Amino acid sequence: MNLTNPTRRTFLHTMAAGSAVALVPGLAVAAKYPERPINLTLGFPAGGGADNLCRPLAQRLEKLLGQPIIFDYKTGAGGLIAAEAMARAPADGYHFTFMDIAIFAYMPHMRKVSYDPLKAFTPIANMGQSPYAFVAAKDRPFGNMNELVTYAKANPNKLSCGSGGVGTPHQLIAELFKLRTGILMKHVPYQGGTASLTELSGGHVDLVVAPVSSSVPFLQSGRVRALGVTSAKRATALPEVPTVQEQGFPDFDASPWTIFAVPARVPEEPREVLRGAIEKTFEDRELAALLAQRGAENVGGMTIAELTKRIEMDYEKWGEVIRKANIKI
Repeated sequence: MNLTNPTRRTFLHTMAAGSAVALVPGLAVAAKYPERPINLTLGFPAGGGADNLCRPLAQRLEKLLGQPIIFDYKTGAGGLIAAEAMARAPADGYHFTFMDIAIFAYMPHMRKVSYDPLKAFTPIANMGQSPYAFVAAKDRPFGNMNELVTYAKANPNKLSCGSGGVGTPHQLIAELFKLRTGILMKHVPYQGGTASLTELSGGHVDLVVAPVSSSVPFLQSGRVRALGVTSAKRATALPEVPTVQEQGFPDFDASPWTIFAVPARVPEEPREVLRGAIEKTFEDRELAALLAQRGAENVGGMTIAELTKRIEMDYEKWGEVIRKANIKI
């Protein structure tokens, strides 16, 4: 067998790529896809949180699909530039993107966007949720969510609540809680969630809403304490901290989520091959544990219909919060 012949090498490479796809359960029907590298568009910089989530998954995805995953960074405007580029991308199955809840449920209510958040994309896989927590300065006179509400009602607008900036999940989760409970607090925006936690540690604000993954080092310092987790289930990194729901606030579930999506016009066959391969990577327990460690819990396990429904519900839910709180970028 002459393996040095270029034609022979090309043939073997093509066969290997096709075999990789055929070996994935449910993907054999599309053995011709993919035939070339696949583009993954990220709206966030290399080395950041999104990149750290997508890299280990992409490595496994390449083995399943037999083709490279090319990272295409289109940063800026909180992921909006990447979203608008994806809405215009060729609908050929060779372009997909990592998106967060802001693209669908926050930004369209706060600024003009060039895409229809409910029609421009097809969500193909759930990349998990990022639990947030209400975190307070250690010396404040409340240690849980009920005590916070009692104090806030007795002292309207006395409390200051820091966030990672205007229109961020940090602010919106706090606004949702304010609307649900009727309490009043002053919003103090900072340049990022870490900055708000640093200011909290110094006693410059009373509490913040921040990602659990970012909060843990500050909690370990002993200068701040977690009052409650905003997700429906307790956070892996803070198993001893009860959820807001557990403390008597029914249906309070406000964890930002992320997904993989393709342009809405992508044909079913390549879309399902890509979707099936991504779901297959989530069966890797080592990957799931790594993603949870980096702030993405409960990955996978949702159909396109379920993902679409979640987008529609959160579009309405957060649109109402943004309008009532009069939040604008």
